Amino acid sequence: MNDATLARNGGALCLDYINTVAPRTGPVDLEWLNTYPDLVRWARDGDLVDDAAASGLLRAAAARPAAARVAFRTAIDLREGLYRLFAAIVDNTAPADADLEVLRHAFATATRHGRLLPHAGGFGWNWDAAAGTEPDLLDRPWWPVAASAMELLTHGPLDRIKQCPTDGGCSWLFLDATRNRSRRWCSMDDCGGHNKARRQTDQRREARRRTRV
Repeated sequence: MNDATLARNGGALCLDYINTVAPRTGPVDLEWLNTYPDLVRWARDGDLVDDAAASGLLRAAAARPAAARVAFRTAIDLREGLYRLFAAIVDNTAPADADLEVLRHAFATATRHGRLLPHAGGFGWNWDAAAGTEPDLLDRPWWPVAASAMELLTHGPLDRIKQCPTDGGCSWLFLDATRNRSRRWCSMDDCGGHNKARRQTDQRREARRRTRV
C-alpha cells in the first residue's frame, strides 16, 4: 500500500473505495491498492474486517497465491466499474450496462455470504469474517463495498454525488452533504487548499507584473 495518507472523505464507503487511486483521470500519481495484502490492509484500516479476519485472509492468500491474484483483480475490476458507474451519474449520463452488471454480480456474491441482522434501529448486513477454503472468501474485503454501492445506487442521494474538479483536483467522487450544496472539492485540506494557494500565488504574481508595468 502507498505510504501516502489516504483520506476517506467520500461520504460513502463505496466512494472511499473508488478513491483509492489518484488522480481519477489522467496518469496515476498515487495507487493505494497494488497487491492483495494492500486490499486487506485497506479493509482493516476502515474496520471492515477485524484483526483475526485480516490475518486469516492474509494466510489464505499466502497459501493460495493464484486465487489471491484472481481475487485482487476482481476487486480492482469492481473499483473501476463503480467509478465509471457513479461518474456517469455525476455527468447525467446513463451508466453502461456492463458496469451495472459488475455491481449486480458483486452484490449477489457478497449477499450470498451475508446475514441481515438488527442494527442501529434498523437492519444491516453482517459479513462472515472467517477466511475459509472457498476461493471467493478471498473477496471478503469488498463485500461491504458492494452493499454500499447498491444502497447508494438504489436509495441515493444520487443528486449529491459530485466529482473533484479535474483542472487542479484529483477527480475523486464524494457526497456533498452541505445544506446549500456548495462543496466543490474532495477536501479543502487537499485539492481545495492547494487550488486556493495556487490562485493566491497567481494573483500576487499578476499584481507584481502590473506594478512593474
